[in-house]
Amino acid sequence: MTATVPDTPVSDSPVTVRPVPQAGAPEVTTQPEPRRPRLSVVVPAYNEAGVLGECLARLTAQSEHIAEIIVVDNNSTDDGMRIVAGVMAEHPSVRIVHETSQGLVHARNAGLDAATGDIIARIDADTRVPEHWARTVVDFFAADTGGTWAALCGRGEAYGIPFSGRFDKWKIALHPLSRGKASTVTQAPEPSDVPVLYGSNMILRRDTWQAIRTRVSMRRDVFEDVDMGLCVRETGGRNAFLASITVGVSPRRMETGVASFVRYMSCLPRTFLLHKQFGLALGAAVVYLPAITVLHTGRLLLLRSYDTESGTFAVTNILRERTDRIIP
Repeated sequence: MTATVPDTPVSDSPVTVRPVPQAGAPEVTTQPEPRRPRLSVVVPAYNEAGVLGECLARLTAQSEHIAEIIVVDNNSTDDGMRIVAGVMAEHPSVRIVHETSQGLVHARNAGLDAATGDIIARIDADTRVPEHWARTVVDFFAADTGGTWAALCGRGEAYGIPFSGRFDKWKIALHPLSRGKASTVTQAPEPSDVPVLYGSNMILRRDTWQAIRTRVSMRRDVFEDVDMGLCVRETGGRNAFLASITVGVSPRRMETGVASFVRYMSCLPRTFLLHKQFGLALGAAVVYLPAITVLHTGRLLLLRSYDTESGTFAVTNILRERTDRIIP
């Protein structure tokens, strides 16, 4: 009697052959890749309709690396929030947080408190991030598995004006925290340890913000970013500076009158005094403030003689009436 063997269906799918480990060979295990940190970006805004669209367009173009974008409305009366609403309709990662207490520190805190990411960036509404910015930030903190760095910042270069790079270099060289090492810090490909942060381009670990939340000053007559950086240091953290995340910033601060500029820059020695950094406060008041005022005066004359539409200089442009921007 002949046994009948049922037909076995033939599959066209490729067959995966797994090697059989030899006896005594160590078992090879594959470690899962560590989870990449989630990045939140906070953008405080007070009457920023003229710049918010460009800022958000650059951020949403990097949505692969940005988990959420939080725009903090600090009592805006212009069309800025309408612009944000239009972006929200196409990008669910964008949302608005309202803060009625007027002032940058209040808006900043509201945004940082609302953020859910492992790392939280805080930029200005006029900041223009380069296309690699978010990826570089996430890569930096993903690689820092030992938690060496509590916070990160980069430079800001003014856009839309002549000789911006030259003025930036002079300003850095004059700063009391960077004299003698400005060129090496601002050009180094590796992170450098710096004592303060830069508000237009700064990133904190979430637990870093929680550690300094009750320490940061709510005064409006100090530099809030310098204050935050010093608070990070005082709680045992380290601030990194990375040249590769340099962003573009509006030159509007450079275009303010001399009196307004001096009042604004007086916040620096005041911030150092707040943190009992008496030597730095003295240097900022006696050396840096007079020097940067002279630089600003020359820069102001140059900028006010420049016509952005024609790209030409004319002395008659200096006489045009201007109004300094109101600081929120």
